Amino acid sequence: MSADPFTMVMIAVSIVVIVLGFPIAYAMLLCSMIYILVNGLPISLMVHELALSLNSFTMISVPLFMFAGKLMTASGISDRIFDFTNNLVGRVPGGLGHVNVASSLVFAGMSGSTLADVAGLGEIEYKAMTRKGYDADFTIGVTLSSAAIGPILPPSLPMVLYGVTAGVSISGLFLGGILPGFLIAASLMVYVFFVGLRRGYRVDVWAGWRALGISFLRAAPPLFTPFIIVGGMAFGWFSPTEAATVSVLYGLFIATVVYRSLSFPAFLEVLRDVTLSASRLLFVIATAFLFGWVATFGEVPQMLAALIEAHIESVALFLLVCIIVNLILGAILENAIPLLVLAPMLAPIAEQQYGLDPVHFGVVMVFNIMIGQFTPPIGLSLFVMRDITGFSVTRIFRAVLPFLAPLIISLFLMAYFPWIVTAIPRAAGF
Repeated sequence: MSADPFTMVMIAVSIVVIVLGFPIAYAMLLCSMIYILVNGLPISLMVHELALSLNSFTMISVPLFMFAGKLMTASGISDRIFDFTNNLVGRVPGGLGHVNVASSLVFAGMSGSTLADVAGLGEIEYKAMTRKGYDADFTIGVTLSSAAIGPILPPSLPMVLYGVTAGVSISGLFLGGILPGFLIAASLMVYVFFVGLRRGYRVDVWAGWRALGISFLRAAPPLFTPFIIVGGMAFGWFSPTEAATVSVLYGLFIATVVYRSLSFPAFLEVLRDVTLSASRLLFVIATAFLFGWVATFGEVPQMLAALIEAHIESVALFLLVCIIVNLILGAILENAIPLLVLAPMLAPIAEQQYGLDPVHFGVVMVFNIMIGQFTPPIGLSLFVMRDITGFSVTRIFRAVLPFLAPLIISLFLMAYFPWIVTAIPRAAGF
């Protein structure tokens, strides 16, 4: 089966202009509009598809989860989390490197975003480690790579997007990300441990159980956020959208009642940031849905399915090809493109032709694509770290490059050992 040649040309043109720096949403919108006009379709069809794409109760969770993450960051929890994890794992060889990873593991359960992790904890971690004599490149590498846990542990914004576009249970995806999140943290800690031994990094003196207990109590309120979200969905108390609402209310409670650290002007600033960020993201989502409709109308998914079926026989090879393609696309495109456009095409193929569990494939694909946050030319995390450190993007990428090895190893483990992803969802009935 062959796809419409003009559709393929439009897809190629859109990718080229995006790589050249044209805004993603406008590139997809413009190419979709040209396709509709050339094929003599009514322009009202474009408006209908754009509106229909956001007409979803689940989609409400997108700005709500963003709001909850920004509230947590604005409430000043970063210092408390860092102090707690320092008392918990700071004495292990590698010292603050482990604290860095553990802090990201905890913060991921509140932010659900790589960029939020880097922006919220990055400056604190970088200054704390360099002050204690840790090499700047090592500090940058562990800070960025540990932020990869953000989109895997719930609440994960990329998993919400994947679930909506690919038609996969968001609750199942959230539960499926729990073990992989700890796997990523463990793989990074193993690497940090051996680097710490080799370089002789100082180990913080054990402060005692009392200090650990006090720091835990100071950080306890936000630590319960992931348990509330995951537990509520696992027991069927609320849907992902309702979970997002609960997380916002809980975030407001922590910021205004428990810590009393969020002033009214700061709250208005959070609202402003969320409004702008959510508007941009939802516009990208809408244009991606329209772009996906154009691809489907031009029979691109059918062509892709036939091509894969003709040349890829085994599940193992299919997963390998998907991993390689997504690593490449993640490096040259903004992560939203493969997540919103390619994922809905590959998800049915993975399930129907190769019998892969949709939750397993979804978690693997989300993490696969998110690794692109750390690779040039588009990796946004590199630019956030550049603003924190003042170093060039080239140096920052060289610093994080060795840490990509444990991330990619974790990716292959969760891809080829499905139980790592599916154990908790199946136990919860998903």
